[in-house]
Amino acid sequence: MNITQTAKGENLLSIKISVEKADYQETVEKTLKQMRQRANVPGFRPGMVPMGMIKKMYGASAKMEALNTVVSDSLNKHIVDNKLDLLGYPLSDTELQQPADLEKEDDLDFYFEAALRPEINVDFTNTMVDFYHIVPTDEEVDKVVEDLQQRNPNTSHPETVGENDRLEMKVREAKDGKEVEGGFEKDGLYIHMDQIKDEGSRKQLIDKEVGSEFIINLAKAFGSEEAVTKVLGNDAPAASDYNIIIDDSIRDEKPELDEDFFKKVFPKEEIKDLEAFKKAVKAEMEKQHEAETDPILFNKMIDELVAAVKFELPDAFMKRWLMDNSQGKITAEDIEKNYEKDYVKGLRWQLIEDSIVKANPELIIKDEEVKDFVLKQIFPGIDYATLEDDMKANLDKIAANYLKDEQQVNGLRNQLADIKMTAFLKGKMNINYTETTAADFVKKLEEERKSK
Repeated sequence: MNITQTAKGENLLSIKISVEKADYQETVEKTLKQMRQRANVPGFRPGMVPMGMIKKMYGASAKMEALNTVVSDSLNKHIVDNKLDLLGYPLSDTELQQPADLEKEDDLDFYFEAALRPEINVDFTNTMVDFYHIVPTDEEVDKVVEDLQQRNPNTSHPETVGENDRLEMKVREAKDGKEVEGGFEKDGLYIHMDQIKDEGSRKQLIDKEVGSEFIINLAKAFGSEEAVTKVLGNDAPAASDYNIIIDDSIRDEKPELDEDFFKKVFPKEEIKDLEAFKKAVKAEMEKQHEAETDPILFNKMIDELVAAVKFELPDAFMKRWLMDNSQGKITAEDIEKNYEKDYVKGLRWQLIEDSIVKANPELIIKDEEVKDFVLKQIFPGIDYATLEDDMKANLDKIAANYLKDEQQVNGLRNQLADIKMTAFLKGKMNINYTETTAADFVKKLEEERKSK
């Protein structure tokens, strides 16, 4: 057997594999012997069919099978031995490959085309991307501060019920002013005073002391029997009176904008006054806007790199490779029509990205990073490093179960790769930021979309 390799064009090779009968005959004979043992031919016992008949029946297919194995193995070995960094996999060279008569020809030549990955040098210094930095307005900051107050109330347990309190209570089915023996009962029921729609029932509850016990018609209080069923469950007799025991009154009040509240919202920072607090809130809002708009910036950075980084592609080969790789789902006409629009950008970016990752191994996604990413998705805000060993073990089990799905893991890896690459490119490329508001940012994106 002889293998020769010649340059056929820019980043394109021609590989010729010359096969002699001695290279595959032993495999053919072995295959035919196996076929003889399995052959079921009328008039002959199993394993006793004449070899001449077996060769006539199966010789061509055995020879083809042996040739496919020998040629495939030789091609793969040549690629490895010569450290060929290929795009995709080699294809049969339709220009050079000649039809062969397997019954008459024993020495055969096989021709392949192989595309080499181009040498790519990424120079970030000559790149420029125009983008936006969203700065929250004072009104937006004030709205978030108000929302933080609502979500972080001061909670107290007053001795008497107020008009906006939450109540913890026991309920017992009642009739004629008395509890029904063996009737429906429920402990640890929580309701908010807002759920009490009947004004008379609200007055009955307001100013009651914790520990009070009294009869009330909940259908009237909640406004319907359906509401009673929703609160108490389907087993509750909706039309009945109930004896209520108030176990607790819980009052959430809007906190003052003082140092205690600032520390509650930003526990790791020392914030002394409202101005500094609003500044911290604004900074967090800007970070959130940045995280939300990073995918858009990432696409713009890809567009810039694809345009800026120049290298030649063996387009004719890549069109053939795309069609072959599609498994019949697309035609040569489809690829020819949409090659520049749908395929070239993705292919060029893939090659540029591979080149960047190869030069910067820290961008490779490690298994531990995937696990940490999963834990942050499931348990946001948890500082894994500070947890006790038993808690870490429990979280590790949860992550391990989540990561059993290979398709899910691959999706997470791709997501993490985009996040890491975005951060890397933001540190390397020249980005011209223009300050804008969130509302104007949306308008600008819509204008850009319409202009394309």
